[in-house]
Amino acid sequence: MEIIVLYVIFAAIVGVIAGSWGRSGFLWFLLSIIISPLLGIIILIIAGKARDRGMDRISPSTHVICPDCAEHIRKEARVCKHCGCRLAPVTD
Repeated sequence: MEIIVLYVIFAAIVGVIAGSWGRSGFLWFLLSIIISPLLGIIILIIAGKARDRGMDRISPSTHVICPDCAEHIRKEARVCKHCGCRLAPVTD
């Protein structure tokens, strides 16, 4: 009985670590239950932290700098989300 409790606790620890690394903690918990917490943590370490998907990456083709606050904002923006400055949309 104690072995089962420890098994589930270690699987939960893998899930917590995965959640703090930007991955789905519940799915990693389930994976660790199925294959073992030791293999789960090894696979998680190999997989590493989740990377930014690039949905909001700043690049000159998508962002400009606000003339008032010097923060990056999208080219399509009409108002700066940081300072409220009214902008003329940039068209290419």
